[in-house]
Amino acid sequence: MPITPVDMTSPLTFAIIIVTVLISYLAFERRDWFNRLAFHPYVIFQNKEWDRLIGHAFVHADWMHLGFNMYTFYSFGEILEQVLTHPEILQKFHPAIHLWSPLSGKVLFVFIYFLGAVIASLPSLKKYRYQYAYRSVGASGAVSAIMMAFMILFPTMDVGFLMLIPMPAWIGALVFLGLEHYFSKKGQGPIAHDAHIYGALGGLLIIGLWDYHFYIDFVEAIRNQITSIFQ
Repeated sequence: MPITPVDMTSPLTFAIIIVTVLISYLAFERRDWFNRLAFHPYVIFQNKEWDRLIGHAFVHADWMHLGFNMYTFYSFGEILEQVLTHPEILQKFHPAIHLWSPLSGKVLFVFIYFLGAVIASLPSLKKYRYQYAYRSVGASGAVSAIMMAFMILFPTMDVGFLMLIPMPAWIGALVFLGLEHYFSKKGQGPIAHDAHIYGALGGLLIIGLWDYHFYIDFVEAIRNQITSIFQ
């Protein structure tokens, strides 16, 4: 079923992208901005700077890091926001969900993104709380939460994994989590794979706690798709 929202705008998605690009640019130019917003577990505990749990999602290591995160966020966030903020569109895909309004959809979208960023940070917050040298930045955890929420709502929709290989969203979710787990265990490189995993799990948790029917519809959609293959 094609997604055809009445209003094709995605103001929250674009607002988050614009603010993130602006703050990231300022952090590129001013190191004090970067240092103040970076996820720095030692300083978070020492100075009680808990705002860094969200602030780190607004700064990035470089333009490539920023561009990749914002492109991925736009790819999934635009459609997700449009559907969540239009109850008549959402209910075409999830008929059992009735207690919705455009405002509640906006609240959920914001929750997924920013609470996803917080949840993505929790493992590293504990692991590196005594290591002054550890810092990380980027919206990857928040973006992973949005991506997973999208895949729960539309598990059989084709997505381009790594922007190249088309596959159903639920398979893409499994591949994403599998690869992130593999690279996390290898423990090589500067990428915080744990943040990607926990951000994705955060998106999965938030969408289900908001309405458990999303889980039921997810399982039913996958079951129907697999059944159709063998018919």
